[in-house]
Amino acid sequence: MIYSLLVSVLINLSSIPITNNQEAVSQPKNKIDNYEVITISQSGSLFYSVTNQIIESVKNLESNVTFIGRANVGLESTTAPNEEIKVSTLENFLYSVSVKTIDSTVTNMFYDADTADVINSGMLVVSSLTSERYQLEVGDIVNFVGLNNEKIALEVGKIIKDSTLGWFEIVVNKEVGYKLGIFRNIQAIIWDSKVSENFFIELHKNIEYRKVKFTYKKPSPNKNWVLPNALVKEMFGDFQIKERDGVWITTEPEWREENIQNKRMPILGNTRCHRLMWEPLEGALNQILEEGLEGYLSIEEWRSSGGCYAPRRISRFDAGGSISRHAWGIAIDINTKSGYPPRIVEIFNSWGFAWGGTWTSPDEMHFELRDLSASISKSSS
Repeated sequence: MIYSLLVSVLINLSSIPITNNQEAVSQPKNKIDNYEVITISQSGSLFYSVTNQIIESVKNLESNVTFIGRANVGLESTTAPNEEIKVSTLENFLYSVSVKTIDSTVTNMFYDADTADVINSGMLVVSSLTSERYQLEVGDIVNFVGLNNEKIALEVGKIIKDSTLGWFEIVVNKEVGYKLGIFRNIQAIIWDSKVSENFFIELHKNIEYRKVKFTYKKPSPNKNWVLPNALVKEMFGDFQIKERDGVWITTEPEWREENIQNKRMPILGNTRCHRLMWEPLEGALNQILEEGLEGYLSIEEWRSSGGCYAPRRISRFDAGGSISRHAWGIAIDINTKSGYPPRIVEIFNSWGFAWGGTWTSPDEMHFELRDLSASISKSSS
């Protein structure tokens, strides 16, 4: 009963182009780039209370809003129209793909007419890298296992560039998303012909939870940006996973044997990471030694609660949790309690690592590899 009520509420709240300001929406400029936009997000997904407070604000402002959903969903197999199996998984294993959901009433604001029609029809729009990885062509069928463990087969309707798709692997409409068990929204997008300070006053007045992130116009570049899933898979390999307890997973044995290694690192000693981590990690640690900063790395914390390879999700499977970069062995936690001085962060940055301390939900112990060219450049200089 409660579950059904929740689904009903979410469907009703998933997208509200507020009708009081339809004049702006009906003008010839019908793309989101023609409007001023505020994006609201928070760590994980938007609380339902925050969602309601955003809707209340937008109604008071007589403006427009939609909510974007996201989750990682299991891909079991792909088949051609003649039912020939192209890609399949081991028994009890699945590939994890990042799926974005958008309301059908606003797809034309964010995509061209053809792409919007595909999404609205209930088919998949797939990124180029994803189509190559899973051997997908238009007309093929992707067999998913949703967050509710129900199996659903969906047709590929279009393949477009990853950058055009916003670096999600697949985009579907909200109704399809609900079938896949995706009910959580990661982002609210508010747009209007003119955004004044009154918008921010209204939002601040109504949103009680303060740890939300507002982005208006073009945000300042974050030097600790991370790779999207599609590029992580491209650089470090894709693997099938088997659920253990909803958080911890088992990674595909063949991928693990090929990529996850043990090696003795400067300062840290024995470490278990992805094979491509060794050069940048060793370079950063050696530079820390050369500058006499090794005392700022806590070996006690590293040994008791730090680590590199850890096959797990960031949050639970039934919440659509992304696979942690620790599952690839390309992230490392050293000072799990005491933090790092700025120079340590600068050194890791220079060797191609992002630091989690500046993220929307700060993770101050965390360094994550995102650029192999830094170590190549340093090694050749």
